[in-house]
Amino acid sequence: MPKLRHLFLTMIFLGLIVAEAVPVLTKLSSPAQSERQLTAEEQNTILSILQKPEDSSSSTFTGKFLDITWPLDPNQIKKDAIMSSTMMGSPQPNQTTSPAETPDDSLVGILPPINSDLYYAYQDGGRFWYGQGSNILVIFPNESIHSFNKATGAETMWMQDRLAYPPISDSMAYTNYQQNYRALIVAETTQWVLMEFPSGGIVKVYKPQYTASGGSGIVSSLPNFLLNLVD
Repeated sequence: MPKLRHLFLTMIFLGLIVAEAVPVLTKLSSPAQSERQLTAEEQNTILSILQKPEDSSSSTFTGKFLDITWPLDPNQIKKDAIMSSTMMGSPQPNQTTSPAETPDDSLVGILPPINSDLYYAYQDGGRFWYGQGSNILVIFPNESIHSFNKATGAETMWMQDRLAYPPISDSMAYTNYQQNYRALIVAETTQWVLMEFPSGGIVKVYKPQYTASGGSGIVSSLPNFLLNLVD
C-alpha cells in the first residue's frame, strides 16, 4: 500500500495546483502575470515531510479532505480484503434453495407419485371418492370406481368385491339404515350412496328417488354380514 507521507505529499501538490488554476481561470482577460514560485516556508515544509521517517505508531490521519482510520498492522488490510471477497462470493447462511430444488414435504401423501397409476387416473378426470388409510377409491366421470394405494400410486383390488354388488333397492333402506343402524353416508354417485356401519361394513344403497315405487320390502344381493340386520 502507498506510504502515508507519499499520500500526504500528493495531496499538498494537488492543493497547490488547484490554488494556481483558480486565479488563472478567473483572470484570463487580464495581462499575463509572473509565475508564482513556492515560498521558502512551503519548500521547507515539503522537505521536512520527505525527510521525516514514518511514524508507524500513529493509527489515525485527519486532514482537510479525508478522515481515515488506518490499522496498526498493514497486513490486516490484506486480510480484510480477502475475507470480504470470500463473503461476497459465498452463499449466505440464511440463503435457501428454490422450491424447484427442494420438494415441499407438506405435499407428500397428497399428490400422487409421478407417472403412477393414480397419477394418470387423476389426469383422466378421476377424483378421490372414499378412503381408509393408504387405500382409496377414485371415481371417474363415467362413475366407474377404481382402487389405489395412495402411497405408491399403484392400482389395487381394495373393496372391489363389495362394489361389485348391485345397490340395495328397498325404498326404506336409505332411511332405515341411517336411523336404526347408525350407518353413515360416506360417498355417493348419481343414483346410489355408499353407507358405512359402525362395525366397518360397507354397503351400496339406492337413493329413494331411484327405488321401485313403494318398494318391495325385499333386499336383493345383500352382503352376508348384513343379512341378520334385515327383518
